[in-house]
Amino acid sequence: MWVYEKRLEHPVRVSCPDPRFAKCVITQYGGPDGELSASLRY
Repeated sequence: MWVYEKRLEHPVRVSCPDPRFAKCVITQYGGPDGELSASLRY
């Protein structure tokens, strides 16, 4: 039996948004060389 607890493995504190880092993360997932396009190729 499993007990689900909604918590992060490593707690993260965000003091202010970082647009440059957000752009990098979005590009990694959805960009031309990102994870999504790589998974759809195979």
